[in-house]
Amino acid sequence: MLFRSFAGYIKVRRRMNGWSFSFTEDISRSDRLNAAPPFVEIAHAVASSMRIICTHSDTCDEAAGFMRIVCCGSVDRDLFDLFFNAENGYRGQYFISEEAGLLANSQLLKLLASPLASFTAHTNMTASHAELSLRAPSAKAWLAEVGKGFCRACAGEWTAPQDAVAEILNGRWELGVEAKARYGRKAPRLEQLRIMGAFVNSAGHEYVTTQKCDRAQHIHEFGWS
Repeated sequence: MLFRSFAGYIKVRRRMNGWSFSFTEDISRSDRLNAAPPFVEIAHAVASSMRIICTHSDTCDEAAGFMRIVCCGSVDRDLFDLFFNAENGYRGQYFISEEAGLLANSQLLKLLASPLASFTAHTNMTASHAELSLRAPSAKAWLAEVGKGFCRACAGEWTAPQDAVAEILNGRWELGVEAKARYGRKAPRLEQLRIMGAFVNSAGHEYVTTQKCDRAQHIHEFGWS
């Protein structure tokens, strides 16, 4: 299993901190999440073990001439769990601050840009254009939501939760009443990640869509965007 090489990073101990989980019936999962390594190690594990499923070019509806690459890949469920739900994980960095989250996002995208850009050829987007898209500041990673895929292979796994029960307890995300907070307090344990490049033109100029201008702030406040 590709994830075995990552097992050595996990220390078998529970850290006492302000980030905890409500799924007390699965103590081993809580212990694993609480013993997560630093984000940079999680990012390297994701980059080294992710199985690329597909990549697609996507044109921008708001600005003519701008395009991005959208990629889907899968990782082991335990690694996904660390990446998405641990205090040291991706969303946990945004919880610290918007700046810490953006730095973590940049670290991950730098590791993934080249292999994703060269995975397959697209008739309307060169590999160099795709890599520019993945290295631009507004490129991002997230879980694969149902309904936002481009083909059957990347149709997505995550759907909106049917209740508002908090699974992540950190003194912020479980307190909100907005839909984003109800999603953000959940701790989904899935496999698919969706990597979305920034919208860039052939010269490398970037366009950030209006609905994603506040992404970092939303994840910081609610755990979701």
